[in-house]
Amino acid sequence: PANSLEDVWPLWITSQFRGTRPSQLQAERGGVRLKPWSVYQPELKIRCVCQACNNGWMSQLEGRAQRFLQPFLTGESFAVDIEGQAAIATWVLKTAMVLEAIDPTEKRAYTHLERERFRLRAAIPWRTSIWVAASADPAWFMSSKSRLGGEVDGNSGVSITMAFAHVVLQVLTIRVPETVGPKTQVTTDVRRGPWEQLTVQLWPTQE
Repeated sequence: PANSLEDVWPLWITSQFRGTRPSQLQAERGGVRLKPWSVYQPELKIRCVCQACNNGWMSQLEGRAQRFLQPFLTGESFAVDIEGQAAIATWVLKTAMVLEAIDPTEKRAYTHLERERFRLRAAIPWRTSIWVAASADPAWFMSSKSRLGGEVDGNSGVSITMAFAHVVLQVLTIRVPETVGPKTQVTTDVRRGPWEQLTVQLWPTQE
């Protein structure tokens, strides 16, 4: 049962950026812009998880990821080994799945089975990539979701982007027809840019 409010933007992150003056928070759902409101500390809460998960494995995951994410939040340079890459990537996917709870069930990209596999085994869905980059504007806290259209069924994946002060994180999961084998290379068309120079891949992990 969803009997617990989850901080999609974790308090251990947002509490470091509490302002002396209020900032304006803006949101959009289904293409409709909501009325903005003022906050002193960035916040985004969603009632979508149970207390046992929120205070159990999800809290433990926050602790593991914090050790590696913290330097990025303040703009420090930090070498991330494979353990750190996996910890951050797992945290990013958890946050993306929680963020999706804003949408109706039929519009969520990650299935119930994928969420269960993630909860039980920290299994990241097949054909998922995750990147980290430096933010061009450290004053921003934001999250956004883009559904990817495809020629086959009109729904070939999802891209979820999050920016917390100095760090930007993005997860991309691609969907393919069942007839496409697991070893088949799949590419996506993206907006032109020097992405290889601006982003660092966290998942799949790399030396």
